[in-house]
Amino acid sequence: MKNIDITDWTNYGKLIDGAYSRSNLLYTPKMNKNKDILCMSWDIHDPYQYNDGKKREGLTLELMDFFFEREVKNLQFFKDYDWVPKILDLDIFNKKIFLEWNGDTVNDLISKGYNIDEICPTWKNQLHNILNDILDSGYYKMSLYTHCFFINNKGILKTFDFYACVERSYPFIEIKKLKGMMGEDSSGRFQEATVNDYVDFDFFFKQAIKKYIKWPDNALMEFYKEKFNE
Repeated sequence: MKNIDITDWTNYGKLIDGAYSRSNLLYTPKMNKNKDILCMSWDIHDPYQYNDGKKREGLTLELMDFFFEREVKNLQFFKDYDWVPKILDLDIFNKKIFLEWNGDTVNDLISKGYNIDEICPTWKNQLHNILNDILDSGYYKMSLYTHCFFINNKGILKTFDFYACVERSYPFIEIKKLKGMMGEDSSGRFQEATVNDYVDFDFFFKQAIKKYIKWPDNALMEFYKEKFNE
């Protein structure tokens, strides 16, 4: 799949109130016409990452490189789990990652009014297994929103956005390295978890589950109580 032309691919995002909005402040998600391949394009010049046509403050090459390298490292670490999308191509030079896809994220399915229990009756067990696998492998994954998951055509729940994984043995990152990827609605959460200029992602992860990230049936909180006995 080398040298794939993605110029006619469609920008993707998260569906909110019937309209698509930007899903992250790092890479540009682009989807092919068949909606079976997603390209994570880490292109600092893509207008997807601009605000009102202007380059976003904090959007730097250093920021992109830092998180692209984390994405590649963590994606390759977890790639053998069945809940990780198949890597179709990894273009390090052009900072493009091509993954298997299946049309809609879990967020989109819910936003469109679908019942995910009917689409994937085992979704909750699969979600809990994914979280267990990640934690037992020595990591936290912050990107647990429903727009960071999809269900493939075999009924397997898959997750992506591995740049947001942090090792549990040392869950600290300098906040100055993260400022360019914080949205207005999330910056307070980072500050809440910051001590001496470092974000404590052990605290951040647990707060995200308890207060900020919502799934049907309160599935994350159910997992949290079972896993951490709290």
